[in-house]
Amino acid sequence: MNSRTAAVALIALAAAPVLAQTPPAAGPEPRPGRGASALWPHESLAVRDGHRTFSLLVETPDAAHSHAWRLNDDLRDKAGRVPPPTGGYVLHNRVLVRVKRAEDLAAWLSNRSDVRAARPVPGAPAYWSLTAASVRAAAQLADALAQDGRFADVSLDVERPKALRGTPDDPQFFREWHLVNTLDPLFDANVDPVWNAGFTGAGVVIGIVEGAFQGDHIDLAANFNAEASQFGRTPDSHATSSAGVAAAVAFNGIYGAGTAYGAQLSNQLFGSDLQDAEALAYRNDLNHIKSNSWGPPDINQVWHLPGVVRAALEEGVRSGRGGRGTIFVWAAGNGGQEGDRVDYDPYASSRYTIAVSAIGDLDTRTAYDEDGSSIVLVAQSSGNRRFIYSTSDNNGETFGFGGTSAACPLAAGVIALMLEANPELTWRDVQHVLIDSVRHNDPTESGWSVNGAGRPIHPNYGFGALDAAAAVALAQAWENVPHEVVADTGAVALSQAVPDNNSTGVTQTVDVLTRIRIETVELVLNVDTSSIGDLRIVLTSPSGTNSVLARPRLDAQDDYVDYVFTSFRQWGEPSAGTWQVRIADNDPGDVATWLDFRLRIYGTPACVGDADGDGVRGLADLALLLSAFASCESDATFNPWLDLDNNRCNDLADLERLLLDFGLPCQ
Repeated sequence: MNSRTAAVALIALAAAPVLAQTPPAAGPEPRPGRGASALWPHESLAVRDGHRTFSLLVETPDAAHSHAWRLNDDLRDKAGRVPPPTGGYVLHNRVLVRVKRAEDLAAWLSNRSDVRAARPVPGAPAYWSLTAASVRAAAQLADALAQDGRFADVSLDVERPKALRGTPDDPQFFREWHLVNTLDPLFDANVDPVWNAGFTGAGVVIGIVEGAFQGDHIDLAANFNAEASQFGRTPDSHATSSAGVAAAVAFNGIYGAGTAYGAQLSNQLFGSDLQDAEALAYRNDLNHIKSNSWGPPDINQVWHLPGVVRAALEEGVRSGRGGRGTIFVWAAGNGGQEGDRVDYDPYASSRYTIAVSAIGDLDTRTAYDEDGSSIVLVAQSSGNRRFIYSTSDNNGETFGFGGTSAACPLAAGVIALMLEANPELTWRDVQHVLIDSVRHNDPTESGWSVNGAGRPIHPNYGFGALDAAAAVALAQAWENVPHEVVADTGAVALSQAVPDNNSTGVTQTVDVLTRIRIETVELVLNVDTSSIGDLRIVLTSPSGTNSVLARPRLDAQDDYVDYVFTSFRQWGEPSAGTWQVRIADNDPGDVATWLDFRLRIYGTPACVGDADGDGVRGLADLALLLSAFASCESDATFNPWLDLDNNRCNDLADLERLLLDFGLPCQ
């Protein structure tokens, strides 16, 4: 079957009737402490999720959608205790699959009668959604697809438990102190100088990725952008409060004002993995920022990023905002009191997102604030003495919003102010500007250290506190950073036992020769173990900066399989030198085998224009640029090391910059 025939076949299949996509009403929740018996007679069903399968009790497996409860036999602790079934799952009659060639999928489907519809997933290249008659049929379809080597990352479309980054209890409140703090003027987001300079977020659209906010709310309606929005959900108070923090209307005599009160707001509707991906990808030609005040439950366990969601994030930063990249802002989580870390949340810890944690009105950490190596910064929220004031559903207001749910849209609003000041900022430039403009909050706290680039870093605060005035001022004069480059070690094979119950553990090293000024580092890890919660994992850069990526905890999941940990702590450091990864097993009873690891180091050339790495911008670099001249990112001859203005082309501007620095040695 040729490509044209395959395309026609798939288009015809996509046009076939699709089963109703309305999720069922909430099913019965299991009674505490009763385990699986409380859910009888629900049926157990094995569900495929990429390389894993897990078992769920399914309420109505022969329906198009069903509530389900995860059976946690694989999370049995060392005393033999099995956690009770986990609720909050909804299974859909859809299979998500990554397809290398459309004609392979068309040929495979030509022999199947159990597929009702097939369509590509918008914004997630190479992913397809296949609709079956029921949840049970979809699970069987996923198993069949997984047996065929032409397809990868096969999973049932699952709506997973989501914890809204809500409001911890706090005894006091002062209205909108996070914007203008009259008690402690230093301890706010420093927004009023930006407003006084005329920046309000005009021309910028902030997508609120959640259930739905009230678009016709009396203090939001004037900023609601219907064209950029998804529809079909009943509004809820949490989403409406998030929207109000970001961009409630000002000067209308109603309630308060949002951080970027001149920006527009849109609804982006999360749900299943497919719906999450579609929300993150929806109309990124119109939506500039996606604010995500949600994440996996804060239960101190590692979660996995569905491949279709990762693909949507990658595509968003690649093609959103006309190629400058959609800005994904994420609440870092509220699990600090449980020992949870943002490193276990692959949504907030992705290098494509900006993880925002919280400080209270005393400028210090909150009890719920998580630590982690991928926290970028902190913004004001509840947790010391006062809550956050915002809008609420039914045209209401709330005096009790908070958590990282409030810090996230506050940061999104400040980014809207930055984009109004400089619309040419790329997604990476936004990260640079935020990190370069933070305020050093709570400076006497003992957790502060300095990385190898001279930047203060803190496990709870990231690089520091959001400062709108400093960020906007820097954005106005910002020159875009060069094209992103990467140093990739490839897989370092080990197959080494990790000593059981030994805090020293095993340290492995890898030498990196490529000279990059670091932005982010990904550690891709494979470990064979029956309890990942036994393991402490630390990454150390050549400059000596440690990134604690995992601590011992009660997490009885087995194996790290291509798990991606991300660190921002080495931002600005040089990449070249010896990197260390240490894994220690801090609990007896399980033997771990460290199979391999891989480092991917992202950033900009350590010396802009020195593509051959000889320490001088010279003739060899000029020759490399001329050989790539007039090529762009999709061309085989394109050289990212010589895209000096990050416009994704090797062009005259790059030549002018290279000639300006010609002959100059690298610092």
